[in-house]
Amino acid sequence: MIWFYRFLATLGLLIFKVLYVGLIVSAVIGLGASILCTIGITQIEMTLTPNIPVPRYLRIPIMCAFVAVLLIIAKYVKRIINFLLNPFQS
Repeated sequence: MIWFYRFLATLGLLIFKVLYVGLIVSAVIGLGASILCTIGITQIEMTLTPNIPVPRYLRIPIMCAFVAVLLIIAKYVKRIINFLLNPFQS
């Protein structure tokens, strides 16, 4: 029966590792994009809804809050990954 648990843990590890990497990459790209958008790159737009743009002076603080949420989620995903690695360490 332990082989079945290890099989499911392997599948879970694959999914959670991709999620973890995606969260970190999204946080870095989002913060970089908000800085570039604030500097004046016009190709990058930040909107709350399709018709309400975010003011230029609020772009970095809003993105910092969003990045904080992403990093908190990534922290808990990392805990799940460590939990799923337990059967392979013994």
